[in-house]
Amino acid sequence: MHHSSSSRRQLIRRVAALTLGAGILPFMGYGSTEHPDQDPATIYIPPGEGKKGKVGDMNLTFKLSSRETSNHLGLWESVIQPGELGAPPHYHTKTDEICRVLEGTVVFMTGSKITEVNAGGWHLRPKGMVHTFWNSSGEAAKTIDICIPGGHEYYMQELALLFENNNRPKASDFRRLEKKFDIHYRFDLLNQVMEKYKVKL
Repeated sequence: MHHSSSSRRQLIRRVAALTLGAGILPFMGYGSTEHPDQDPATIYIPPGEGKKGKVGDMNLTFKLSSRETSNHLGLWESVIQPGELGAPPHYHTKTDEICRVLEGTVVFMTGSKITEVNAGGWHLRPKGMVHTFWNSSGEAAKTIDICIPGGHEYYMQELALLFENNNRPKASDFRRLEKKFDIHYRFDLLNQVMEKYKVKL
């Protein structure tokens, strides 16, 4: 009797593991962890803390990386100045981006759709869709940006390095970044976006 009960419990555990493995875990990126031997750890980031960077006039504070989240996501805060375009039009083949506006207003262009997002709002930029964003208000806007799966935060960090010491990226830098990261620029759309919406990069 004891043996039968034990066998049944083992069978239930196996079925549960198979069900989770087939359904939920692939959705969470199971099996694609960047550092599978790394134990998960609790992380506390005090207000204002994190690695700092700057892309143009946009201030960045990096909070979580794919290395710390089993490759599930990367996360940073951005402060976008008035009249500033946050990025040239581009798209990703594997990365979804989610933005929560904390302060001010951010305008998102996804394909041909324009969405104005005020403080407290969320916006999803799905993979495969050309997008850009800007602050056309008279005050700075603050956002939380999340990339799923993680990895795009390393592109943002590397891009920020190209702006250090008042430098600006060159065309060759953008070509290198395209080869290294999941980003595909649409510079052919840049001028018309800046002219139409009166923003600068």
